[in-house]
Amino acid sequence: MEYKKDTKVKGALRTPVITEVPTEKTLPFQKGQERSQIESIFDLNDSVADNAKMISLIMTTISRMYDSFTATQKDRIPQEDRDVIEYTFATFAQTETRADVQFTTEGITLIDKLLNRQGQIGDIFK
Repeated sequence: MEYKKDTKVKGALRTPVITEVPTEKTLPFQKGQERSQIESIFDLNDSVADNAKMISLIMTTISRMYDSFTATQKDRIPQEDRDVIEYTFATFAQTETRADVQFTTEGITLIDKLLNRQGQIGDIFK
């Protein structure tokens, strides 16, 4: 499978977009084999749970980075976008996610576990 990189622009926000582009190598049989290998690492439900935990960890990381910005840096963000960012982070901070609960008991082992599985999946596509 090949991928096409592009950028979606909405106001001041720029979002990278990656689109799958079918190639001769992308055969249904090959995809089936890759899916089977992935499912030997974890099933679809585990994948969804891991992705939710990773999103939560990313939100926490970005929120902490944003909190380190000076007032001058924050003032460079258009007010409408800043309102959305700050509302999102404030609401997220009041929400105890599955990752929060698991991180409390496992600590950084959770991060190692999530990234190890993602690494195993990445190896399938090498």
